[in-house]
Amino acid sequence: MTNIWEPLVGKWRGEGKGHFPTISDFVYFESLQFEQRDPLTLHYMQKTDKQYADQAVETSHWESGFIRLLEDNSLELINVQSGGRGEVLTGHYAQIESGLQLTFRSQSQINDARMIDTTRIFTLSGNMLTYQMQMHTTAVNGLLPHLDAKLFRV
Repeated sequence: MTNIWEPLVGKWRGEGKGHFPTISDFVYFESLQFEQRDPLTLHYMQKTDKQYADQAVETSHWESGFIRLLEDNSLELINVQSGGRGEVLTGHYAQIESGLQLTFRSQSQINDARMIDTTRIFTLSGNMLTYQMQMHTTAVNGLLPHLDAKLFRV
């Protein structure tokens, strides 16, 4: 079996943009570290600072979790955020021409009654990792873009 985690392992840094109908737009600065625990499990830790227009940079949140390769070659992402929200997402991976893509959709969430559904897509191309997140909340009907980031290996 090929080690699908190897291209992700290491430290990544970059920035992105956040937007959603119920909040002000912001830019954010992210550090993300992937560490392989065993052949089937990847641990990640993400730290984010954000900045609203004309304001100082402030700590946003930390997130940590595990991505597991399951027996049927699907993926499971289990995470917890510093604000208390926990989430389980399922998905799949695909080898693409430029690298690797991981796609997830939420299956369950705890400690955030506003959240209905989320998706996350990580696309690895060389030393660049892009990330998109969509959210569906009780205040907004359907999945809408929330985060877009570009991270680079450090």
